[in-house]
Formats: sequence, C-alpha cells, structure tokens
Amino acid sequence: MLWFYASNFDTPQIGKYISKYAECGFKTIWFASAFKGTTGPAQAWTPLNHHLQNHLQWLSVMRSMAKTPFVRLQGIVLTGWQRYDHYSALCELLPVGIPSLAVCLQTLENGGFNEATKKKVLDVLGFQSMQLEKSTCVGNGAFPGSDIYRMVEQVSNQLKDSVVRVLEEESSIKGWFSPYHRKHQFGNPRNMESFGSKVLKVHEDWESFIQTLRSHMEAIYFPDTVEEWMEENVNPHMDRLREFVRDFKEIIRLNARPKTL
Repeated sequence: MLWFYASNFDTPQIGKYISKYAECGFKTIWFASAFKGTTGPAQAWTPLNHHLQNHLQWLSVMRSMAKTPFVRLQGIVLTGWQRYDHYSALCELLPVGIPSLAVCLQTLENGGFNEATKKKVLDVLGFQSMQLEKSTCVGNGAFPGSDIYRMVEQVSNQLKDSVVRVLEEESSIKGWFSPYHRKHQFGNPRNMESFGSKVLKVHEDWESFIQTLRSHMEAIYFPDTVEEWMEENVNPHMDRLREFVRDFKEIIRLNARPKTL
C-alpha cells in the first residue's frame, strides 16, 4: 500500500515507488488517501480543499498506471484519522469530516470535481452551497451528525473570538475590573454594571450552547470522548469566561469592600 496525504505530493515520485513494487514481484497495489485527520494532530475543523486536492493528485497517479502495466491497481482506501497515535489528542470528529468524505468520494467516482459533482455532493448532504477554500457549507445539512457538524463549526469559528472580544476589548473592564481588582477582590459595583450584563449574557448563551452540543455528542460518543473533546476545544476558552464571571459575582456580593492588602 502506498499512502500520501498531502494536497500537492510529487506524482512522478509515486510512479517510481510503483515501479519498485513491480521489480519486487508485486502484481497488485493499493493506494491510501485521506478525507480527514491528516492536517494536524489537534485539527478540529476539516479543510475541504486540502483533501479534495489530495484526491485529485491520486487521480493523476491512477491515470499514469499505464506506464507500469505489470502492477494492477487493486483500489484506494480513504482514511479518516481520529488520532495520530494512542497518546495524541483527538483530531476532527467524524460528523465534521462527512462533507469532506462526500467531496472525496464523488471526486473519485466522477474522475474529477466540477459543478455537476459539487451539486451532487450538496444534494446528498442537504446543503445549499459550499466554499471549498473556506471549508464552509451553507444550509442545515441532512446527514447523520449534521447537528454536531453545525455546532462544532460555531465553536471553531466563534467561541475564542467571542470570549476575547468580551473580556479583552471592553475598556471599562480594563479600568474597573483588571487582574489587580480581581486578585484583591475589590471594585465599584456601579462601574461594574456597565459591562457585567454583557459578559453574563455571553457566558449564559455559551453555557447553554455547550450543554446542547454535549447532549448531541453523548448520543453517539462514549463519555470519556466527549469530555476529552470539551477539554481540548471548549474549556480553554470557556474557563476564562467562567472564572471571570465567578470573580465578578463574588466582588459584586462584597458590595465595594476595600481591597485586601
């Protein structure tokens, strides 16, 4: 089996490998591509165009097989990695990789990827449109796991930015609720109200969203998988927000008590 997962691997070099197999007496050969998981050990969102290009490269190799008539192509395996090894983090969840799998399968079946191929993929998945370079699909989706696909997309694209925006770009937080204020547990409740409701709303909305995502994941994954994914992809951002809200509520409760020395 020959495996290459890059989007622009050296196809002439593959031909040399195939010739080596022939010289060693092999009559058949398998290829291995990838529809997810090979673009980073902690990749959370599948880059569609990368995997499409990988399969277009393999199609070029298949067309060149006439140069090595003594070796017959047995087939191609579309791999979808979940971990790089037993000690690595999780990469993309299977529902997140389903659109890429559909793109790659249709590309192989049709011998390329064009507008007709794209339309068939969209019809199968239940999307209205697809932007390969941005790795985004428009529409709710109608495939098993599409709810998780959509929710993971929001986590990947919005959670970190949402937390940074509400905690780091608010000037009143810098002025009246800095790390110094939080460390010494003091603050002016009147000034804290200027940003408190906004932060509490963002926190409440995300906690509700994450709980819904967790419920959907628990329906198909073991508890330890759900917990690991949350620890890796959600908690690094949510814990900042949770700690901020905890300190905010505690200092409001103290009602402007002088700072501790």
